[in-house]
Amino acid sequence: MNEGAAYYARRKIGEKKGFAYFLSSLSPLFILLLITAALSFSLSFIISMSEGIDKLLAVMGSGSVRTLSCPDSSLLPEGAEISETKTGTALLYAENGENAVMVKGIGEDYLEGIRKSVLDIEYGDEGINPVIVSSSLASSLSLNPGDRLSMLLWEKEEGRARPLLVTVHGVFRSVYPQLDKHLVYAPIDLVDGPSSFEILLPEGQDAEVLVSALWKSGIPAESYRTMYSSLYQNVRQSIGILSFLIILVAALAAFFSSDAAHFYISRDRNDIQGMRLLGIGRREIIGVYMLITVSYVAVAAVLGMVLGIIISSLSPSLISFISSVSPALLDYYITSFEVVIPVRELVLMLLAMIAVSSISVFLMLRRSRLLP
Repeated sequence: MNEGAAYYARRKIGEKKGFAYFLSSLSPLFILLLITAALSFSLSFIISMSEGIDKLLAVMGSGSVRTLSCPDSSLLPEGAEISETKTGTALLYAENGENAVMVKGIGEDYLEGIRKSVLDIEYGDEGINPVIVSSSLASSLSLNPGDRLSMLLWEKEEGRARPLLVTVHGVFRSVYPQLDKHLVYAPIDLVDGPSSFEILLPEGQDAEVLVSALWKSGIPAESYRTMYSSLYQNVRQSIGILSFLIILVAALAAFFSSDAAHFYISRDRNDIQGMRLLGIGRREIIGVYMLITVSYVAVAAVLGMVLGIIISSLSPSLISFISSVSPALLDYYITSFEVVIPVRELVLMLLAMIAVSSISVFLMLRRSRLLP
């Protein structure tokens, strides 16, 4: 591209033209901007939700790794938390209803450390046989901290149900109803049956590596990915959908960029005629309008990504609002999570859009009869 064609391209892109000209030039790509914003939001939301679910499967389930015997601390990575638990089933009878629940017997330090940073517990009087329930369970039975109710606890080894009067010592905010809406924490000495040991790993540690190490030491163990395989596979499949979405938006970028190139050529028909009179060849004109179109495609894509990221940063507040209005809609979703900006995926999407748009615009310009 010679100096005259390069200057022409810079002017048409918007150099010294003002903001109104920039907006009018970007208008053919407005729908592409919205689509990019929607996809950027989807990428961030799905990855944030998936990573949040992955974390809560360990925190709200049975730890990152579960064993039936207590492993030596030398086998555990630094920062790992190990807790003895017992699990049973029971029926809760309250003034406003009844509910079948899973009772997890825990020690005093179980809800400390990593779990304390996740669970927001509102405590009341400890009372007799103190239990801690989720807010979704408390809502369904109209329970508040300090309330008393009856619990019919099944004792498997004895083959009988044992009635107990319990006190709601605390209510934690339900963060993943699929796991916690029927969960009750109780003192470990109330629950019958064998003990298991839950190992909760700090963020960044691989549960499968620890499982392999424990098996080599003669300690049978399983990770949360095995214990909750169906839920974990749903998380993986959700992330797998993202690849299809990136391909789809790249195809849409090709369509809208070709349409935008047609718009720019039609708008500048007289200017193009003037360029030809000045001796600028058809090949250079094609290069000019490729540069113009692809530049605006990149700008529209970046603006769409920024808009999508802004919206995704507001998604936790939106989810919390929906959960307070209609909790049943979010049974399979988490209601509290940290927003993750998927930089790698967003850059990949941007590069795919620019590459596909470039090819599409080039082919369109070569075949265009609008260019003399």
